[in-house]
Amino acid sequence: SFTNGQGELSFTKAEDAWQYDGDDAFPADQEAVEDLAEQIGSLAAIRVIDDPEDLSAYGLDEPALQASVTAGDGTAVTLLLGDMSDSYCYAKRTDSDTVYTISTDMQENLESLELLDLAAIPGFPDLGTDTISSLTWESGGTTLTLTKTETETAGAESGDSSSSESAEETEPAWDVNGTAIPSDNSAFTSLMAQLSSLAFDACYDYKGEADTLAACGLDTPVGVLTVTYGEGETLTLAIGALDGAGDSYYAQLSGDPAVYLLSADSVDSLISLSAQELTAAEEDETETASDASSSSTS
Repeated sequence: SFTNGQGELSFTKAEDAWQYDGDDAFPADQEAVEDLAEQIGSLAAIRVIDDPEDLSAYGLDEPALQASVTAGDGTAVTLLLGDMSDSYCYAKRTDSDTVYTISTDMQENLESLELLDLAAIPGFPDLGTDTISSLTWESGGTTLTLTKTETETAGAESGDSSSSESAEETEPAWDVNGTAIPSDNSAFTSLMAQLSSLAFDACYDYKGEADTLAACGLDTPVGVLTVTYGEGETLTLAIGALDGAGDSYYAQLSGDPAVYLLSADSVDSLISLSAQELTAAEEDETETASDASSSSTS
């Protein structure tokens, strides 16, 4: 358990899995909680003060931070954390009068720790032109469906001089609502690059209750992305409103009640997606330069 200015957080390990004592439904990040427990269990003193002054001299009379661990055999230790300098902080066990100086790492980790900092954040599957077979973006009453088809192209001729056969190769071709997407289309390239690097920044809420979803704009989302990838697997991502700072969108995965934060920069190509941009041919730089030259001499 950990106590700081935000309150107390307590976790118990049962059957090799950490659970939040306040709510078994909380999706605890197993690695993060384990790291904190191990950090407490392996603390080393930098300095030992056997004959300390009054505890107020070390900020240990009314410590803002404390951490407690209980071993499987019932042995319990509570550590109080006091004043901190650039290189160390004061610490004291409640069952001893000795004061120690320890690394500042633990105090830095605990002083602003909140429950949602310890929530597990799901990752996204490998999404890209090789793995995605189709995707649909529904936004503002408009539906864009991008579909991939594999077309055969003639490959290199066989090295066997007696045969004129050439190996057949497949090349993916994409369309949006039945209209071909040019292979060099920059909007499509940007979209696929963003999909391949999708990642949630943080967990905003893990319960996903109706009032929270409404406040986050997820009852009427800005858009819903459905991706078919791999061996027919499907991912559905709803994107809600921007947060107060305007830096992140609230987002939710189908089948997961939690609400996550998704960087606005990471989905700007998706939010602004249009069939017109996806089907536009890229302007040839040579033609552009030629047109500019003709214009300047006329």
